[in-house]
Amino acid sequence: MTNESLQSLLEGLNENNQISSLIYRRPLSSNVDFAKIWDDIPKLTDSVTSSDGPDNFYLIKNAENIFVAIVYDMVRDLHWFVLPEYRGMGHLTNALKQSIIPHLFLKRDEQRITINEVEIGKDNFTASEKVALRLGFIKSDDNDGEYLLSDNCSNADYNFGNDSEISYDRMNELKKHINFLSRSLWTIQTEIEMKLGQTDYSDELKDLVHEIRNHTWKLEDFWWSRNTDNNSR
Repeated sequence: MTNESLQSLLEGLNENNQISSLIYRRPLSSNVDFAKIWDDIPKLTDSVTSSDGPDNFYLIKNAENIFVAIVYDMVRDLHWFVLPEYRGMGHLTNALKQSIIPHLFLKRDEQRITINEVEIGKDNFTASEKVALRLGFIKSDDNDGEYLLSDNCSNADYNFGNDSEISYDRMNELKKHINFLSRSLWTIQTEIEMKLGQTDYSDELKDLVHEIRNHTWKLEDFWWSRNTDNNSR
């Protein structure tokens, strides 16, 4: 993603405009949300060979709950961006050090980043390198713009994130969506069975329909169990 697209994403969040994307957030701290973002909402015209799913991001807020910076996790690289008016205030460095890097190291032993002066310009290069070195990244001997940070601490007690409430009404909406998906699949199963005959494959699809539909009740049971647990604490 480009700096322009990351900036647009931040501005959309601050304007509470998420129409063009599906954004699901999990708070890691008071100023950092871990987010899974579907850049393109799934639609019938999507290629059946596409394996695109949500991308992972970290959204950084200031004390006024304004999203001021974002980190795009590309696994073998990180792409960060800070809104121009909030640069030089330590928002990015503090969030990376206190929340983002520990969260990344829950599932990896090292993190590589690339900072290329030719690609991002001298000013952005200087600022990004300063952040990287403060965090303990070590510059590659190959001088190829690559920096490496190894996990040298235990994350056993690190917070995986804070649960957020799903309202009863929202739970019912999700149930209806699951039911819609199961019935949509049922129409496909019906067409295959009626045109190609009842086969092991059509029966397999029928079983899948019932399995998906059962999740309408499994979701409700899970929702009630979680709310019961929370209320008993």
